[in-house]
Amino acid sequence: MNNQNNDVDVNTLIKLYNQKIATLTNQNILLEAKLTTVLTDFNDEKTKLAAEALQWQEKYENLASEVDTD
Repeated sequence: MNNQNNDVDVNTLIKLYNQKIATLTNQNILLEAKLTTVLTDFNDEKTKLAAEALQWQEKYENLASEVDTD
């Protein structure tokens, strides 16, 4: 019975292996870039919402103090 590993050209095997590794590495880098972009967008939006919430809180406090003085 022949061993099937003897039927594989080592250079072809290495070439395919390297192509697969390169593809997976590129996919990983792309996903990391997308994740970084999403996290940056999220943090920007969170900062904007916190600033807006602070403005609303200040408006509320000003209105409450006006009602108390009247």
